[in-house]
Amino acid sequence: MIEQKEHFHGSDLEKIEKIYGIKKENIVSFAANVNPLGESGKLKTALSERIDAITKYPDREYTSLRKAIGSYCKCDYNHITVGNGCTELISLFIQITAPKKTLLLGPTYSEYERDLRINGSDISYYFLREKDDFKINSDEFISAITTDTDLVIICNPNNPTGTLLKKSQLIPILDCCLQNGIRVILDECFCDMTSEAQQASLLASCTAYPNVFFLKSLTKRFAIPGLRLGYGVCADVALIEKVRQTGQPWSVNTLAAAAGIAALQDTAYQQQFQTFLEQEQPAFYHALQAIPTLQVWKPAANFVFFRAACTDLQERLLHRHILIRHCENYVGLDATYYRTAIRSHAENQILLQALKACL
Repeated sequence: MIEQKEHFHGSDLEKIEKIYGIKKENIVSFAANVNPLGESGKLKTALSERIDAITKYPDREYTSLRKAIGSYCKCDYNHITVGNGCTELISLFIQITAPKKTLLLGPTYSEYERDLRINGSDISYYFLREKDDFKINSDEFISAITTDTDLVIICNPNNPTGTLLKKSQLIPILDCCLQNGIRVILDECFCDMTSEAQQASLLASCTAYPNVFFLKSLTKRFAIPGLRLGYGVCADVALIEKVRQTGQPWSVNTLAAAAGIAALQDTAYQQQFQTFLEQEQPAFYHALQAIPTLQVWKPAANFVFFRAACTDLQERLLHRHILIRHCENYVGLDATYYRTAIRSHAENQILLQALKACL
């Protein structure tokens, strides 16, 4: 057996091919939380019709794209900035605001910590507990905010746990931060996945919280991770303008901008995905629950977080050409925690059978 030196991400297929000798085309990846329906028909048509756009520079202001996003999320387009994925926007926001002390969830999306450390921020953690089903207690979280905290980051639904903060739980936290002049990154990249998560979004209240920078992704819902497209919303227009000016010009290419506009207008595709996910998510969740050696947490997005009775499950499944996400490298988790995306029904059945065989 090959000794595994690292835990693989959904973008590491070429690395896996080199180490395991499995052609990347033959790997079924449950490690990236992307819409399994693939790209929308309108998006494909838009790209084919706009292929000559690669000979031209994008609009520096991305006005058409920002207006399309504003129409989609019912926000003033002047409150919107776009980026080469949300990771770029995270980096720019942290670089600009230069927080001295940040409160993070443990575990949560790792890119926050990476950029905070690069920019010299001191980090404290509010650790989500298994006995609480990895859910935030709002009062405890507020108590963890100290007098020198100047940035709070919350991912909702949280990655990798899939747990969701409802508006009634989130609003007291945001009110506390607003009253104390604390900036907030509220990452709602997975809020577009299900009706439950959509109802928890506070994006419509962005003007009430000018201290909050909302993060949204087009990558996951519209299955365009290769195009890298995300956006940020904030009622602090000066901050939005600074993010635009600080970032590299033309960081979103012309095809990504065209794809974003087309995808946002494809309401039939969006409804198809939501209908699929709201049917497949509970079925897949209950099927995972039925495997005796797994402890599974109810998901609020298009992935499921679980714990297994072994520490090498990712490698066992790789030998069956299946990739899931090992969560040991998330702060606050050990080697028994995993995350799997929700893919097509047929692919989910393949994973379920492989899990039963491996365990």
